[in-house]
Amino acid sequence: MGETAGLVLVVTMGKELPEELRPSMSGRGLELAIVPTLNYAADRLAKGDCLAIVVDYAKVSLVEREAFLALHKQYPTVHFFSLETMASNSPEHPAPLRRLGWPIPNGFADQMRAIDRQIVLLAEQVLFVTGAVQTALQSAGVKPVSLESTNDLASFIAEQNEARIASSQRKKPKSLWSKLSGGAEETPAASQFLGNVVVAQFNGTQEDAEALDAEIRGAAPEAVCYLVSGTDTARYALQFLREGRPVSLMREHAGRIAGVLAELTGGGADTRLKEREKERILLLDNFKPALTMLGQALLGAGYEVTASMDGGEALNLCKKGSFHLAVIGTAISFAEHSGAELAQKLRERDPDLRIIFMVDQYPLKAALQGVSQVVELGLDDALLKPVEPSRLIFSVQKALEARFLKLENARLLKETQAQKEQLELVNGFQKKFFATVAHDVKSPLTAILGYSEVLTGKLKALPGEQRYAANIQTSARTLNVLISDLVDLAAMESGKLRVEIGTLNLLNVINDVYARVEIAAQKRQLKMIKEVPASLPPLAGDDARVGQVVQNLCTNAIQYTKEGGQITIRAELKSDRVEVSVIDTGIGISKEDLPRVWERFFQTKEAQGMRKAGFGLGLKIAREIVQRHGGEMGIESELGVGSRFFFHIPVKEGGAPPPAPAAAQKTPEPALRPEQAPAPVPAAPVPPPTILPTHIAPAPLPPEIPSSAPLSPVPPPAPAPEPAPAPPPGGMPLPPVPRKRKP
Repeated sequence: MGETAGLVLVVTMGKELPEELRPSMSGRGLELAIVPTLNYAADRLAKGDCLAIVVDYAKVSLVEREAFLALHKQYPTVHFFSLETMASNSPEHPAPLRRLGWPIPNGFADQMRAIDRQIVLLAEQVLFVTGAVQTALQSAGVKPVSLESTNDLASFIAEQNEARIASSQRKKPKSLWSKLSGGAEETPAASQFLGNVVVAQFNGTQEDAEALDAEIRGAAPEAVCYLVSGTDTARYALQFLREGRPVSLMREHAGRIAGVLAELTGGGADTRLKEREKERILLLDNFKPALTMLGQALLGAGYEVTASMDGGEALNLCKKGSFHLAVIGTAISFAEHSGAELAQKLRERDPDLRIIFMVDQYPLKAALQGVSQVVELGLDDALLKPVEPSRLIFSVQKALEARFLKLENARLLKETQAQKEQLELVNGFQKKFFATVAHDVKSPLTAILGYSEVLTGKLKALPGEQRYAANIQTSARTLNVLISDLVDLAAMESGKLRVEIGTLNLLNVINDVYARVEIAAQKRQLKMIKEVPASLPPLAGDDARVGQVVQNLCTNAIQYTKEGGQITIRAELKSDRVEVSVIDTGIGISKEDLPRVWERFFQTKEAQGMRKAGFGLGLKIAREIVQRHGGEMGIESELGVGSRFFFHIPVKEGGAPPPAPAAAQKTPEPALRPEQAPAPVPAAPVPPPTILPTHIAPAPLPPEIPSSAPLSPVPPPAPAPEPAPAPPPGGMPLPPVPRKRKP
């Protein structure tokens, strides 16, 4: 495994998150390690090699959240990300201060409407002053209470909580005396209940928000607080991580974690997060006091501003790339062009320019026309005059963010297309390479293997020379297996892996493999155990391919089990399938590596120090073969203890094998009546062939494992006998046809 930029620990019980994170992480040189629980995460962090930890809060109990935050305090140099979902971030679950990005996630307001507890939204100044949060809640049917200050907020929430409880209580049931006297026992009067959702303007820091949250929950333990922020997700994450704080993201933003980490580690892999150049804004209006006030506000916000009261001058200034955004007052009385005409001409000069209109409120018809032009011209926003500086800054931020995202998407699309072309070239080269291996390399290798076998048989009288020939033969077999793996991989990826389905004798397959690997196991002082039933029900499959799977598992077990260990081959009959297991007491596989064992070319660090040969393709090919048989393959392993690889093949329904593909159909032999059936004759054991067909790639055996019985010198081929005529339908054999002699 090559050098990585860092290790990212992912805590989750599911497979979806690692699969989503892996492409972006691997593209930036980051390696993933997956653990299921808090205890495993603590053990992994103790090794000191983790760059960051990502916790899937959707798979973590609420009780463990505090424990994870405490774990982060124990390892402050490890960047901490928590991923929330709509369910885990719901106000239904009491929790410390949580963050809500703007805009508020869809469905969140609906949850607030359905939950009967005090909910506090601490909104940033711009979001509060513009009424953005209040409007979003009201459109979802929530009537919030707006507070311009957080002074005495905790006591206000406590009073409202008591009023809410009092208002939800029904009248007490009448006592006997009340019933006789006709009176009713009323509950004591409480403070007026205004609502359970409070939106408060917040101007403080994160520490202030956390302190206020603790104060509120102390006064009303059931209350929940959220900090509503309009800061871009990536910028917020960068700021918090640089301060050593945990970062909370919504689940749909998980793909941005890799870019944030790349920026923090100095990789610069994500241009999205780099410091953008100082944005330049063209401000155009005919009312000088407003022009001055808004220009100063934009300058104070960190923008470079060019102000003008002349539309013609603005057109002369605007060239492609000169400005990022233009703010135009539509009613320029002495201008040559209207606001809409000016916007169109500016866009012609710079298609990437973002534009915001400032529209007079009166007359009403002109105001409505100015707002409608935003949609017609594809502009970013329309603000009614007089424009508040905070409202303008908010719109400018969103418009510039939209511009950046558009340009960034175009850049990424161009890079993706270039990478796609490169990948197509690589794939084309790969296909040509595999084709070359399958034909140009395989053919001479077959000749080397065959002649080395002949030499081994002919040099019996010369032990030294015979040993050399045997070494050639062993190396050629190993190379043949490696090449067969590459050919099988190419066939798999093109969907052309040959599996000839027929009647499968699984017991014979297991016995053949056991006989081949037992000798190697004994030489390494490994105890081999075979646990198979006396008989198995009919199965449909390819004997050679299933044997390839079993041999691969046994070979791996022998290679990665130290001397004195034990290997068990077990076959068990389940309700609807037969399960084959290979169990060893070898080095085992860590939990972080378990999800990757099926990847092509993957080998664990522990296995790399013990392997003798192989590309790391055996398990991937074996799993594909099992799946082609309608089964599945699995693994149970613990590092330093051992492993259990298993696969199952379904039992044939009705005892009849499924029809084989046209290329693999076998000619059925004529059935004999009971009185014609010959007595069974025990078959002599047939050693496996030395040179396997090119479509079969058994796992590479250690050099001491014989892949076939010793061969004698190859005799010249005998003439093939003529096929006998097929018997008639009655089942009786035909008499031989006499040949006519030539005169």
